[in-house]
Amino acid sequence: MKTFQLSNGGSYKPDFYLINSQEYVEIKGGFNYALDLPRIQQFEVDQNVKVKIFQERDLRLLIKATPFVFEQLKQEWKDLAGAFGMDTSGENNPRYGVKFSDATRAKIAAKAKARMCDPEYKEKWLASNLARLKSTENIQRLRILNERFVKVSLTCRFCGSTFETTPGKAEKRLYCSHRCAANGEFSKFAHGEQEKIQQAALEFARDNAEAILRAKLNKIKPVLSGFYQQAYQISGIQDERTLSKVLLGRMTNRKEILYYFRSLVEKVLGANANDEALELGDKEPLG
Repeated sequence: MKTFQLSNGGSYKPDFYLINSQEYVEIKGGFNYALDLPRIQQFEVDQNVKVKIFQERDLRLLIKATPFVFEQLKQEWKDLAGAFGMDTSGENNPRYGVKFSDATRAKIAAKAKARMCDPEYKEKWLASNLARLKSTENIQRLRILNERFVKVSLTCRFCGSTFETTPGKAEKRLYCSHRCAANGEFSKFAHGEQEKIQQAALEFARDNAEAILRAKLNKIKPVLSGFYQQAYQISGIQDERTLSKVLLGRMTNRKEILYYFRSLVEKVLGANANDEALELGDKEPLG
């Protein structure tokens, strides 16, 4: 999708354009009516088109009558987008090369000047700026200091590549990176242990369904701590990346482990988790 310049000096880039129905679609995890709606309305006026807005709750309602699981569809789209190289870095960013209008620049300048007129804000800003300068100086000093340390070369036990480390860490360093460490430890587990962990995950999802569905993304660990303890008792796994490799077949983060458990809850209960009251604030925007 291209970025459209608006007649009021702003810009707008829709998420999708449906060729068959000739409609523009905007996907939002959460919708800010004060900021997003005026821009969409201006785009509709300028282009003489209509934009359909879908939030996450709308998407969940659309698939409620289908056998699909929302979290799985969401992950498939992320994987597909990654395969197509749909990144937003550099020239792919919709704001790349777009200049602020004079009116926007004036607003930014006015707000900045107003903030600096507040003595409390100005004091915090000066303190923050001073701390940032000190931090930069300290980092530079550490970089110079680190260059004085003698490094030793080791061979990674998983990928076979050579890496350097300090003599004090040489005895404990077996792998060149966290990824190789997780893959190396994962390769040691017997197939039976993997099945036991997956079965434990299924039972944990059954016993803790409500807590899993209502878990907030900044409070995941307390909800899954019981399962982590079971996994450790079964195979000694402590690292979440290694655990995600066992559950999902790939190394990922704690959030994706929670999504995996939510999909298990849907399968175990024989009903969609769409019926649960999930807070939109816990979700990332889809668009």
